[in-house]
Amino acid sequence: MRFCINYNPHSHILNKVDEINIDYKRVQDIIALNQFCQEHINQRINICVAEVEEAIAENAVKDLLDFQKKNKDYNIYLRFAFVNNDLKELLQAYENCKYYFSIGANDWDRVMESISLGVTDIYVVEGLGFEIEQVSNIVHKYGIDVRVYPNVAQSSWEDLDDLRKFWIRPEDIEYYEQYVDVCELYGQNEKIDILYDIYNTDKKWFGDLREIIGGLKDKIDSRYIVPRFVKKRVNCGRSCLKGSSCQLCDHIKELSSNLEQINMMVTIDKGKENDKWQEEQKPKSK
Repeated sequence: MRFCINYNPHSHILNKVDEINIDYKRVQDIIALNQFCQEHINQRINICVAEVEEAIAENAVKDLLDFQKKNKDYNIYLRFAFVNNDLKELLQAYENCKYYFSIGANDWDRVMESISLGVTDIYVVEGLGFEIEQVSNIVHKYGIDVRVYPNVAQSSWEDLDDLRKFWIRPEDIEYYEQYVDVCELYGQNEKIDILYDIYNTDKKWFGDLREIIGGLKDKIDSRYIVPRFVKKRVNCGRSCLKGSSCQLCDHIKELSSNLEQINMMVTIDKGKENDKWQEEQKPKSK
């Protein structure tokens, strides 16, 4: 699994991450772009074009595509905020160009549209995150990478219960590796450096998930979420919102609350094939 961050010249992990997002206006000058790519020759550079119509009118998109075509030694991808007919025509004129869209796929219509447009990557967001195995199976057949924002609680319904929003705990990141190609850490400041260590190195968070995952409203202590939660959540399709009697999230919430009250955590012995439960008594605070 690769990790991606937005460009921050003050970041301590800028040369460690696999991918860097940078606004095309920062490297509008081809000389500056060439220098930036040389400085990050071993990383993938995603040039983000937010103002698509303006960039097309100024021939910026064409210049970027020309640069990408001529400099195959650089790992450059173009990320567009949206697609219109002018952009479609321009992209069709460049064979084998590498591009994708920042528009998240929250339903299957968006997935199939993205595939038809020939993208290299697809962001899986909101409710589709609960069908990520099926999405992964399909898009990987087309050589397309799956991208996620693990540290953002996503839902088109703002007041939806936090456990039914799509987000990924650091503890669960390894389980998603079989489906996800790129974890893009959302944010712009020095907190991203900390999040990178939490998700990529520690893979564990001792405390309130609101501190690391944006969009969560209620306190959810990661230490009291049972490990098998992710195995149920990853492909449940949020059937609870479709008339199913599944009450997994409610049960998890109740169980986590009870575990917290008695200061007990439950873990799974990964070395056992049958995932035997182990109870670990958490030392009570003085």
